[in-house]
Amino acid sequence: MLFVFKQQMDKLRCTDKAAITHIWSLFSAAPPQQRILILQGLLSTCCMPQLSFLHDAVQPLLRIDFIAVLPSEVSLKILSFLDAKSLCHAAQVSRTWKSLADDDAVWHRMCEQHIDKKCTKCGWGLPSLVKKRTTRTNMRKRALITNSSPQPVHMASYANAPLRNTCGSDETWESQTTILASTSSDLPSSSEASSEREVKRPRIESPQVSDSQEASTPPPVSHDVVTIPAQVQRPWKDVYSERLIIERNWRRNKYNMRILSGHTDGVMCLQFCDTSNILITGSYDKTVRIWNLETGEVIRVLTGHTRCVRALQFDDAKLVTGSMDHTLKIWSLQTGQCIRTLEGHTDGIVSLHFDSRILASGSVDTTIKVWNFETGECCTLRGHTDWVNSVRIHQHSMIVSGSDDTTIRLWDLNTRTCIRVIQGHVGQVQVAIPSGPGFTHRFIEVPVARPDMVQHQQLHYLRQQQHLQQQQQQRRRQLTDFSPICTVDNANEQVDPSSDEDKSEARSDQPIIISGSLDNTIKIWSMVGGQCLRTLFGHVEGVWALAYDKLRIVSGSHDNSVKLWDMESGRCIHTLEGHRGPVTAVALSDMKVISASDDGDIRIWDYGVQA
Repeated sequence: MLFVFKQQMDKLRCTDKAAITHIWSLFSAAPPQQRILILQGLLSTCCMPQLSFLHDAVQPLLRIDFIAVLPSEVSLKILSFLDAKSLCHAAQVSRTWKSLADDDAVWHRMCEQHIDKKCTKCGWGLPSLVKKRTTRTNMRKRALITNSSPQPVHMASYANAPLRNTCGSDETWESQTTILASTSSDLPSSSEASSEREVKRPRIESPQVSDSQEASTPPPVSHDVVTIPAQVQRPWKDVYSERLIIERNWRRNKYNMRILSGHTDGVMCLQFCDTSNILITGSYDKTVRIWNLETGEVIRVLTGHTRCVRALQFDDAKLVTGSMDHTLKIWSLQTGQCIRTLEGHTDGIVSLHFDSRILASGSVDTTIKVWNFETGECCTLRGHTDWVNSVRIHQHSMIVSGSDDTTIRLWDLNTRTCIRVIQGHVGQVQVAIPSGPGFTHRFIEVPVARPDMVQHQQLHYLRQQQHLQQQQQQRRRQLTDFSPICTVDNANEQVDPSSDEDKSEARSDQPIIISGSLDNTIKIWSMVGGQCLRTLFGHVEGVWALAYDKLRIVSGSHDNSVKLWDMESGRCIHTLEGHRGPVTAVALSDMKVISASDDGDIRIWDYGVQA
């Protein structure tokens, strides 16, 4: 435009140039009020084409690049209110915009809103993704020990000493350690048990192995001085993008499927660990197989049980299996040797679960036995009148059990008594899984095709609980307003109290129990009050197996199918088919669903980036 302007000036005569230059100098030297008068006079003498020219010429001049003009802190604050798609568009405006739109703080906030939870604004939730573990040898080489070489970690002898859970004692990560609190390891997700061949088939899945989050450090450069170089962290935008791709795969049901074959009879239970790429399965063929998830090969076959293996769970050091031969066996995960056999049940064992302190087992003899790893003490809980198909330790002080007597029971380990009996299923309860610490849920009412009085009453109760939750959050915000110390998130709430983040009254951190039964339904219960919050319908035969996280529920059924459910709405999202027999066990991670069946096959449904 300036080039065209100079060309037009050059075409004028010298006297005309001087006159125009004089007018410009008078206008520039005039005070503001006189400038306005001059402009008003000029506008009154302009014709329509000239006014049209002024309109087109002035409009671009009034545009201001506020990102470039404002302080970077203010610009980042503005950009933090955009969604991911708008941020990507903003990064394409200019280099200045790109540097701010790609800022790590902006995308870290975006990750906090979406990873391992559903955003209250857009309804999207992204998986947390467990971090890969390096080898123990590399870990020991990188251990921060001065004046001495790292010593190998030896597993305690379980033959003569109390048992201890050493899960996570010597782990490190290959990928970036995020500051987001990941609770997926606290949620149930893996092994399952089943029942006698002639009567029934599968059972619960044991929880996912808890992840260690120890930060690894490089070895000392000398015997006296230890230097720790700064760790190179991935940009949060890359972290968000990676997880977004995986979440889209979940939504589109885009996966790679592999089949592992090796068992000669039905597979009854399984558990896997994404960090170490290990899958362990138990079968009616009386064996336990350890698989490499990357290659699909069998690492080791454990034999010793004389009847079918119905339940299992492992951590970094040990594997515990339960069998219909009335025994529990504890195996060294490193050597595959059986290091202890626990006897006490008078009939087959169909469920088990352990934490760092105790081991609980459920049996066909209708009892639950609790074994103390440290003292060796064993106590018996009685109350069920039929097979105890599911046991789960909750927060180290309670046990949640499900039984063929159609009830779910809550047990206090301190008093060794049953504190609540939950009834509602009309068929045998095959699995009952309590939520882990930090688990939050938000149930959304979904229109149903036919009125259901029971569901209406349950939803009415849920709304009352949500209203109470809203009042409590409002009181907390009022207290925060008077606090001299205010975090960034609290400041956002004060500036915009009507934002979507504040409208989270439906979100609750009260513990829940999700159960599956042979009445073909999945029920979600309040652990505090024992009320049924929701019933999921979809399977046409009994539900044998369950696993869930904060975003979805996975169920396996006698109808040979695996179903994926949305945690908030309760809708069935996808149905995975392919098994030729009842699905007896399922496990869930951020990228995978693993299912086992009475047909002897294990299917891996991988929703990872390469899907």
